[in-house]
Parts: sequence; structure tokens; C-alpha cells
Amino acid sequence: MTINGTLSDIGFVSLLQFPNSSRKTGLLTVITMDGKAEFYYRKGELVHARFGKKTGNEVLVDIVDWTEGQFTFEPGLEPDETTITDDLHHVLMWALKERDERKKEQEENAGNSVELDAELSERLDEMMKSAFGIEYICVITTLGQLVARSITDSSFLQAIEPFLESITRFIAEYPGKVTGKVFIEDTDISIAVSGLDEKQTVVIASGPEMKLGRLAMSLGRITRELSEA
Repeated sequence: MTINGTLSDIGFVSLLQFPNSSRKTGLLTVITMDGKAEFYYRKGELVHARFGKKTGNEVLVDIVDWTEGQFTFEPGLEPDETTITDDLHHVLMWALKERDERKKEQEENAGNSVELDAELSERLDEMMKSAFGIEYICVITTLGQLVARSITDSSFLQAIEPFLESITRFIAEYPGKVTGKVFIEDTDISIAVSGLDEKQTVVIASGPEMKLGRLAMSLGRITRELSEA
């Protein structure tokens, strides 16, 4: 059965993960003002992507920030070529990292960027799935360097980026390490920060529906799990 919808309903990252989680074979087509992108899945694995003249992993870098558009998933359609061989999680992590690197000239702390820890990022993804209401987790060094982060819908990431920039500066300028907990409650976002050890700090974020009490409980559990690793 063909499935239709809009990016505003599901979010681009979640949309890409839908055929993967349900192990579907078929063609996912996304159409926006910027053009049409095609993604072929074989038993849940993303094996081919095409956007204009670009194919493969590079396609995701260009469109991972898409928030508006229409999509259609047609089951059973097979690709005529294979341009993606890595699993979807690693492709998404690479695309997010590549996108960030291309934007780093606009970032105040671009000189402090470090290689994202793919293994830790994957672990943060698993933690986020089991933490109800949490939509983003990242680990930052005391120098303000991003070490790892969960995969998050681009619309939510865009909403929290101004807060993350301020938090990163705060952590980098804080004398010593952050030992306590910091909570930020905005109209649309709630954020919690806690020190992990002498070198790292964890940041988690949720939508406005999560109360600070539950956010604090989630922060405590995530902090314990990371500290015990």
C-alpha cells in the first residue's frame, strides 16, 4: 500500500528511519521547493539515494535539514543501482557531521571541533529511545567541544541550536568542570545539563510537554548510565 504524507507531520530523520524500522522494500520519494529526492530501501536498508545529479551519502548532506515537503512511499520497487553500503544510522551520523563541518565557519567555536564518537552517539540514540519525551542528547567537553550526539529531527535541532550555542560557551568559560545540574525552561523547549566527569558534560532536551521533575529524573538516569560506562 502506498503511503503519503508531509515532512511537517513526521520530520525528515524520522521519515528516513520509517522503512528501516519496519524492514520495508520500496521507494521513498520526497518533493520540496528545492526538488525531488529518491531513496530506495531493500529489506529496511537504505541502498540508493538520488537528488538531482548527486547520488549516495552525499544526498543526505544536502537535504537532512528539510522540514517542508511531501513524501510518498511505494512498496516493492527495487533500485537500478546501489550507491549506499553503510547502515542507515552511520549514514545519518556522517551526513549530520558533514553538514556541521560545512557550517562551522559560521560557528563561534569552530576551531574547537572534534571528531564525533560514532559508538557513543549510537549509545545516546539508544538512551533517547528508552527515555520517554527526550528528543536530544549530547556530550560536550569542558572546552566546549561536541563529542557525541543523538540523531534528532532537523526542526527540533534548529529550535535548540541557539540554546546549545549558549550552553557550549557557558561550559567552555566555566571555571573548572560543571559539577551540578542546570535546567532551562523555555516556552517550546526544556533543557538539562549535568557534569559527567572531569572532562565531559551531558546535555538533554525535550519539548514543552515534559515537566522539570521528569526531566530531572531522566537526566539523573542518563548521567548514571554514562558515568558507569
